[in-house]
Amino acid sequence: MQNDQTNRQGRLFLALFLSLAVWMGINYVFFPPPPPKPKNLEKDSKETAETKDPNSNKSEIKPQTKIEEKVSSLSKVNPTDIKTYSIRTDSFLVKFSSLGGRITEYYIKDHKEPDGSEFIIAKDPKFQIEFDGISEKAVELSRGQGFDFNLIDDKDMIPFSPFNLVNFSSNYDEKLKLVTFEAPSPDGKYLVQKQFQFFPSENYFKFSLKIKNKSNETIKLSSGNSDIYLRSFGSLGPILKKKEDFNDRDQAHYFRYYYLDGSFKDHIDSTSTQGFFDNLFGSNEGKDTRFEIKKGTDTKVDFVGTGSRYFIGVLDPLNEQPSGVLLDNRKGNETGVLLVYDNWKLGPGEEMDLSYAAYVGVRELDGTAFRDSSLDPFVNKESTFAGLSEYLDKSFNQGITTPLRNGIVWVLKKIYLVIPNYGWAIVIFAILFKLAFYPLNKKQAESMKKMQELSPQIKALNEKYADDPKLKQEKTIELYRKNGTNPMSGCLPMLVQIPIFIALYTAFSDTVDLWNSPFLWINDLSEPDTVFTTPKLALIGSIGINVLPLVMVVTQVIQSRMTTVSTDPNQKMMMYMMPVIMLYFFWSMPSGVTMYWTMQNILSIVQQVYTNKFGKTEEKPSTNSPTPANNQNANARPGFRNQSQKKKK
Repeated sequence: MQNDQTNRQGRLFLALFLSLAVWMGINYVFFPPPPPKPKNLEKDSKETAETKDPNSNKSEIKPQTKIEEKVSSLSKVNPTDIKTYSIRTDSFLVKFSSLGGRITEYYIKDHKEPDGSEFIIAKDPKFQIEFDGISEKAVELSRGQGFDFNLIDDKDMIPFSPFNLVNFSSNYDEKLKLVTFEAPSPDGKYLVQKQFQFFPSENYFKFSLKIKNKSNETIKLSSGNSDIYLRSFGSLGPILKKKEDFNDRDQAHYFRYYYLDGSFKDHIDSTSTQGFFDNLFGSNEGKDTRFEIKKGTDTKVDFVGTGSRYFIGVLDPLNEQPSGVLLDNRKGNETGVLLVYDNWKLGPGEEMDLSYAAYVGVRELDGTAFRDSSLDPFVNKESTFAGLSEYLDKSFNQGITTPLRNGIVWVLKKIYLVIPNYGWAIVIFAILFKLAFYPLNKKQAESMKKMQELSPQIKALNEKYADDPKLKQEKTIELYRKNGTNPMSGCLPMLVQIPIFIALYTAFSDTVDLWNSPFLWINDLSEPDTVFTTPKLALIGSIGINVLPLVMVVTQVIQSRMTTVSTDPNQKMMMYMMPVIMLYFFWSMPSGVTMYWTMQNILSIVQQVYTNKFGKTEEKPSTNSPTPANNQNANARPGFRNQSQKKKK
């Protein structure tokens, strides 16, 4: 018997070791170390730095080395010649500058939903801003760096564009909410016109790019050997803590993505797109891996964009699909995804007119819906947004359980309308979820009760057939069959709920409604419920003390003791190991997720106590019971330990 237990424990430790190895492998794949830079590229790999423009209150990209040489011929702009424009819509506040013809600030503000309900995005007082002299509650999504929407003809200059130093001529049509910028290219060969049009009730805006050849000869803006790149959105905000304080989970909230040849790809910002196998086999050795160009072969590029925990920015070409995308692999990159165009040729006086749909807003399906049906290209084929991709929902990056996740969010919002607090909404949702799965949970509780009742007989079989594992297994299965129970039946409810829990995690983690939502002692349901932070300790730094994970572990231990068959040493081991593992995973999870799990544990304990006390189980006499004493023990009241065991002790 001892050898059998030792072998099983050895297999268990092997399984845990393999699980840990798989977990480390996943981390290496999704968070790979940056590839080493080739020695001959060290000098060219300097990243652009940010510096304060004395004429602006925002950060501007400062060109360096090669970039400085390329723009040195550009005349300096007189600050008094720079024009700025402001646009207000129902949901956004946007500022433009003629210097670069670009968006300098982009805010999402509190607004009303189409159903008339209030959408509160800026709950924290720190989001109180001044916009054109008016106090507003709004969250900046442009990170203080703006959005370029400018061309770049040399990837070594990314993310800087020479057009960022050009002062465009400009005008603003307030009625149409249309800003127009126009300027010659740095070499004077072609004219660039950019237009941004906003719509009062929409989360979309229209971007148009027109390029006209001003010379008397055919010009090549790009060729097979030289592409041209369009940069729209850089990394999206908001940034809520210092970047040096980011952990892997924080970093994973910021990502870039593209839809190319019918396939969606996404990568975490500030990291390389090179994967595990690229580095494992040394296929990149000696290559310049700072930038990567991926070109399509069939449907080409559908859309590109960037995202953060609650928001996304998408650029969707409407009339001419780019040939590919350019990705910045340098460490700390905030470049986003650039569109790649090739074979651009313009004859004398010839022009090219490109149109794009741009969406900026929450990572929710409701956000991408058109408020004005006349602008919806799927309703009105003559819409200015005709050609919009059918697959923009892919950009939400919420996994295969998105339909379940959206259903959960919908239920939470409905509960919130009755009880305007998302903490109580989660508690009520946990109760409703438990009731919805009551038949399965009831079966699980009854199965656990039967297993507890059979515990003495199983123990006797283990002792009697300790030297014959095969016969012991046959006798145990026979005992289960004669008593109408199945140890695996208790696992069914858990297996069914795994995809639901994944959906719950994404719902509670990435739903903007829970952001900055307080509940009892919890300040923010989207973050851990840290009540105290220790001073910085050697090697490990400061540690946040979180209450909910500790409460969750206590309930997990109680539940495990009530449902674990005491004769199985493996189950005993897992009973004590699982809470430690759960504590590790839940320690830094959003408190909304931990609170839901804790509520489920408490409800399961209540149900198990009720089943043990009042539940009826079908009694089937066992003709092959090992001993009369064991039969007597089998009828003992179940619990942590049955009464006969207590008396004997």
